[in-house]
Amino acid sequence: MDLKNPHYLIDSIFEWNYGNAVYYATAALLFVVALAGLLIRNDIFRARWAFIAVALALLPALCEWIIGIRFPWPMKFLLALALLMHMAGGIFLFYFTLYPVYDKVCHLVAAMGIAFLVFVFILVLGGLNGRNFRREVVIACVFTTVMVLGLAWEYAELRLDIRSGSTYFVNPYDSIFDMIFNIIATAYVAANLNGYLKQESLISLFRRWIHWRGEAP
Repeated sequence: MDLKNPHYLIDSIFEWNYGNAVYYATAALLFVVALAGLLIRNDIFRARWAFIAVALALLPALCEWIIGIRFPWPMKFLLALALLMHMAGGIFLFYFTLYPVYDKVCHLVAAMGIAFLVFVFILVLGGLNGRNFRREVVIACVFTTVMVLGLAWEYAELRLDIRSGSTYFVNPYDSIFDMIFNIIATAYVAANLNGYLKQESLISLFRRWIHWRGEAP
């Protein structure tokens, strides 16, 4: 690894041998939270969604097993961590007892995970088709997708409160700060991805970051 490379630390994280173990441990902890919601908290509604979250967290691993592709472990970990924090926040009431810090950290983690997921999707799409999408287009797609999903999430909370009388949508100012933290997290990921794409092509990143049918990236 070239120590002069400004992305040396990130590359080192990607190559960490225990990354997948951390990802699976996070998914296992999410399963424990789901069980706790069902057996200890007796929160059947949230426990049901927690078990669905476990399935979503393990979906990348299922894709790896079925089609023989290997995704970067930080993407899988961030997505599993976001689901874990969201489910634990509801089942153990962290969203209320640790408000607003817990909520904002959840938005940071979720936005980073989704931004990375969108990029990996573009990376695989370009890599398998041999297409080097323009750097500006890739970064714009990553940023726009997360922002649209963030706004949709806030709107869904508002609609849910109107229909069921819940309190997910605190107030407009809370939603504005949620989006600010979404922007901060997405901008951080996008800035690093932009730096990578300035140095090498999308195809090159695909070969380095994605394991395809046992081949080295």
